[in-house]
This record gives sequence, C-alpha cells and structure tokens, in this order.
Amino acid sequence: MIRKVTVVSILVAGLLIAGLSQASSAVIETQHLIVSDATGKLSNDQLKSLADQAQVMLERIIAFWSADSGIDRLGKIRVVFDVPRRDVYSSVFYWEKKDGERIRVVRVFSSEGSPQMMAHKLTSAVFPQKDKLIRNMMGILTEAQVGNPLTFPMCGFGSDEWVLALLETKAYIPLSELGPDHESWGMKDSGGGKLSILDKAKQHKAYAETGSFGNYLFETYGINKIKQLQRLSQQKDRPWRDVFGSSLQELEANWLKHLRTNGKTREENVSIVLKLFERNPGTACAAAQKLVPRKQ
Repeated sequence: MIRKVTVVSILVAGLLIAGLSQASSAVIETQHLIVSDATGKLSNDQLKSLADQAQVMLERIIAFWSADSGIDRLGKIRVVFDVPRRDVYSSVFYWEKKDGERIRVVRVFSSEGSPQMMAHKLTSAVFPQKDKLIRNMMGILTEAQVGNPLTFPMCGFGSDEWVLALLETKAYIPLSELGPDHESWGMKDSGGGKLSILDKAKQHKAYAETGSFGNYLFETYGINKIKQLQRLSQQKDRPWRDVFGSSLQELEANWLKHLRTNGKTREENVSIVLKLFERNPGTACAAAQKLVPRKQ
C-alpha cells in the first residue's frame, strides 16, 4: 500500500514538474526593458513575444517624444505581466525599491490582445512626473498617437468627444480642480502600483478632459513645449505661464472654445457617448469599447 502511494506521489510530482516547465521560468531582457510574468502561466515563447511587443512600443514612444529611455540614470524599466483586475485590461506605473535604489515598474494587467494603457504608462516611466495632471496629459497623448485607441479614457472614441458630452450635460470638471495627487481624480494610491478607483465617473471625466487638453496643447504649441513643461515642473509647480505665456485658466478657455467651434463634425459620436454616460457613467467606457471592433 505504501509502495502504491509512493508511486502515485512520484507520478503527481512528475506531472507538476512537467506543467511548471511549460511556464516562463526566467525574465526576458530587451534593449531597454526587463520583462517578467507574474501569472506563472506564460510560456517562455509567450513571454518573449510580449517582451518584443513592449520593446517596440517603447521605441515608438521614444521616437514620438525624441527622448531616451533613461536607462543610464535609472536602469532598465521593469515590465510585469499580471492577471486582469476586475476583468479590466489596464496598466500602472510605480516605483519599487531594490537594494536601496528606485526601480521603474510598469505592471500590465493582461497578456492577451492589444495592450491597453501600456503606451501611457511607459511614457510615465520615461518621463517620471509627480503631478498627475501633467503625467496623464503626456501619457494619454502618447496612447492616442502610438498606442491602442480602445484604451481608457478614449475607449474607442476620442477624448474630445467625451469632453463635448460632459459640457453638454454640465458635468465638466474645471482643470484647476484636478490636483497633482490621486484623490481629486476619484482614486486612491495604496503604494506598489495598487490604485483604487473610488469614483469611476469622476475618474473618466478627469482622464478624458486631460487627454483632450493635452492633445490641444500638442496641436497648438507643439511637442517641445510639452517637454519644456515636463522639465520645468520638476522645479516649479505647474509652470503654465512660463511655458505657454498663459495661465491654466486662459489655456483651458481657449481649448474649450476650440472644442465647441469644431464640435459640429463630431455630433454623431458625441451623441453616442453622451447616451452611454447618462445611462451609467461608471460603465460608459466598457460599453463604448463594445461598440468598436476589438483589434488584436
């Protein structure tokens, strides 16, 4: 009887080892990234494919911003693929400490289909920024330019269209009310990349407005002005006038005027997202994504 149990145990152990051997057992390094699997389910080939995909994305970001990855100063960016949270495909950027040094980490909550928010968060890693408004302006702009249009807050439409819907329903949040931290965005940061969404509707409004505003600054003033804003904001809080010659309120007024003037061409899409937001602002993004054919 003991012998049978032993044999069975050996067979089970062998099966477990065989199963584990199929999962990725090592990190994959690219030119700028160190990529790993937190799910324990990806094969080495799958992880290699995801690492190549992330490297290509980072190269697009670097080319768009005419920047470098910062590895000489900060080391390679860690990209960690994890299971989806609340069945939502998303990514976060945060700092980790290892051996007394700060490490840039982008955690991607899914490994299937086209990445969502990866371009946004890799941009945050390339341009570390304490102010959430400036950080998201740059991240959402990058996502719209080189990333996935299905990504939050666009959700398959355009940030301009969401903002026009917010203006129509009097649900718009003045940009001055969006602080540098997470709380004014309907969120909470518990550290280590653990972000909680306390108010989904407010989060979507804030992100959509920031994305649209960032795109307006990009098209009106050019990418170098946004990079200058990023640089100066390291020493001075929100140096709008130093960079653009106008206050945030003046820039905001000009942006909203521009949106309203050109809104006629977007009426159909504005009507769609308006209905989704009125139906349930907390699920408007997910509902919008279902209306757009998913790109793999």
